[in-house]
Amino acid sequence: MTKDAKNESDKLKRVRKKKRLLKSLRNTITIFVILLILLLAAGIAYTWYMSQNNDDTEVVESVKNKPPTVFRPTQIAPNANESAAIQMFTSPIVPGSNASITVKTNRDSVCTITAIYNKVPSKDAGLVTKTADEYGIVTWSWTVESTVPIGKWPVTVTCVWNKKSAVVIGDLLVKATLEP
Repeated sequence: MTKDAKNESDKLKRVRKKKRLLKSLRNTITIFVILLILLLAAGIAYTWYMSQNNDDTEVVESVKNKPPTVFRPTQIAPNANESAAIQMFTSPIVPGSNASITVKTNRDSVCTITAIYNKVPSKDAGLVTKTADEYGIVTWSWTVESTVPIGKWPVTVTCVWNKKSAVVIGDLLVKATLEP
């Protein structure tokens, strides 16, 4: 094979290779454009479909127009047992500050409270007999005397309803200082 024939053959191979490369690039670009068009069409179709579905706005409107929930107290059976549970209690506490306790019991229960420090009952004006509200909640607030010694002291709540009683005891922890 002559040199000119070999050059001509090499040239022909390069032209064919270039044509294949251009064809491959053209096919890749064509596929990319087709996928882009399909994605755009799908986005438009989805947007149109979602704008046709008005169920969400109806749900929002029904929630907006719904009256607020009103909690009503439940009725207690006449033969139900009395119960008492501490719902909130400020402890630990420092002498001279205010303490409070909230107890959940039966509605209309009559409840008494005693706080005993070093075997001496507190005489604070906030520790009086109270009647539970229609939800069965009773709350007391009182001042822990500045002379109360550091330690753990019992706070006893006794509730009576329909000749039945329940007692709950919380430990009031009195500290010199409260850590943050």
